[in-house]
Amino acid sequence: MTPDPHTLVGPYVLDALPVDERDLFEEHLERCPGCRDEAAELFVAAAHLGQATAVVAPASLREQVLRQVEVTRQVGPRTPPARTLSRRSWPSTLAAAAVIAVVVALGALVLQADQRADRAEQVAAIVSAPDARTVDVTGEGASMRLVASQDHSSSVIVADDMAAPPAGKTYALWYQEDGELVPHGVFEPDADGSVRTKVDGVPSDVVGVTIEPDGGSEKPTLPIVAEGRY
Repeated sequence: MTPDPHTLVGPYVLDALPVDERDLFEEHLERCPGCRDEAAELFVAAAHLGQATAVVAPASLREQVLRQVEVTRQVGPRTPPARTLSRRSWPSTLAAAAVIAVVVALGALVLQADQRADRAEQVAAIVSAPDARTVDVTGEGASMRLVASQDHSSSVIVADDMAAPPAGKTYALWYQEDGELVPHGVFEPDADGSVRTKVDGVPSDVVGVTIEPDGGSEKPTLPIVAEGRY
């Protein structure tokens, strides 16, 4: 059975389509402005997700490690050395300590990278889901999109060039449920103003964004800075 081309936007952006379905979708793109716009947005989102997994060790790491080597005891105070260390052995001892410190520091960076990669994979799965639906959430105080997937029971907040909230504040996402706004997570833009944040749940009606104290609130603080309808 030939798939509905409108459901192929996500897999196409991630280059996950077989050749026949890719050709079918590219023919569809030529006559469907809606899919062209959605594909363009998802290409941008996918590019940001790739950048989010990149980890660069800070330039100050080597200097920090060497400073710690200078002040770190190499032999425990209660353990007598097996042999007296000569001055000639000091450089090799310091070098070994430096290697250990670097391994520990890099291990922490790798762990952080794995965690960020895992989050990026979760976001990519939602954005590329066949049932993914995009909702514009806009207002005078902010502008973003919410990509929601019923299959994943989750959504992704997507924004670019978004201003940071005031000091001590954070953005909060709300879904209207049974006539009341219910909190569905807090988020802040990265240094470049981008947002790619996964939240649990899919809206059924109104989506709102407010500015709240760090950690969020049980009730929304007015005004609502951005709003959309699912």
